[in-house]
Amino acid sequence: MTGRVFAGVDAGSSATKCVVLRFESGGETVVGHAVTPSGFDYADASARALREALASAGAVEREIASAVATGYGRAGVRFPDGVPRRSITEITCHARGAREWYPAVRHVIDIGGQDTKVIRLCDRGRMADYRMNAKCAAGTGTFLESIAVRLGLPLAAVDALAMQSTARLTLNSYCTVFTSTEVLERIKAGDAKEDIAMGMFRAIASRVIEMLAAGGRDGPVAATGGVVTHCRAMLRALEEALEVPVHRPPLPQHAGAYGAALLAAEGSAEGDSPALHRAVEAPGGGVGAPSCACGDSRSLNAPSCAGSTSLRGRPC
Repeated sequence: MTGRVFAGVDAGSSATKCVVLRFESGGETVVGHAVTPSGFDYADASARALREALASAGAVEREIASAVATGYGRAGVRFPDGVPRRSITEITCHARGAREWYPAVRHVIDIGGQDTKVIRLCDRGRMADYRMNAKCAAGTGTFLESIAVRLGLPLAAVDALAMQSTARLTLNSYCTVFTSTEVLERIKAGDAKEDIAMGMFRAIASRVIEMLAAGGRDGPVAATGGVVTHCRAMLRALEEALEVPVHRPPLPQHAGAYGAALLAAEGSAEGDSPALHRAVEAPGGGVGAPSCACGDSRSLNAPSCAGSTSLRGRPC
């Protein structure tokens, strides 16, 4: 496989990300990555992200040995003609990317523009269970952006304010509209703007804790997604709520695309077996069916992956 590249495209609700990997004797290397607004056309956004990622990798389309599309808009992703491609859920791809960065990780928190996902991995590294927030902006990047607009500030400014907070203030509303009203009430009451800003991030963290508690928590935690990428206060709020350090990957916003690129390479090496990496998505979000038992007694009705190996021979 030396000299060939593998591409992963994560078409999210807000941004489309692409990672290009090159496998050589020393293992895989991220040689290119890109992110672009998803806009109205996932085909156009994915083509643009792939083109930019290939350019940063110094590669061309004909070098792509295999590709995987993932994310909310994965059905609309288009790859060049002749490129072997698959579509895999973002649950599986985020889990695969986080596991590659942190082999011991047991929970992945992905906070995106449209939804927040908590993914639990079994001790072999496969997705055992996952939970998603309800179909509401509360607890997502859209929630933060909408409140920032109400305050007349860019999100980066809200994050900078939050990092200056010294008081433990938490916003309690479970709805973006009501939270906006609560923010105004806090301002009227004279609460410090830094503490109000940090309260927004703590509100998201509290939703995450509820999802983690519902599925059980054990072992290291990693956080991915655009919110963690651009908001240091989000990581701070998660660590406060969990009372443990939270791993932040080198490319948190690209975790899904990175996992997709890894799965593209592994599928190529293993004869392109989609069943090996399939995750089952529950209609409308909520609790998802686990994809792999891996000896985990809490993963019910899942096929065993005891005989599966990754590209470099690691179990599952």
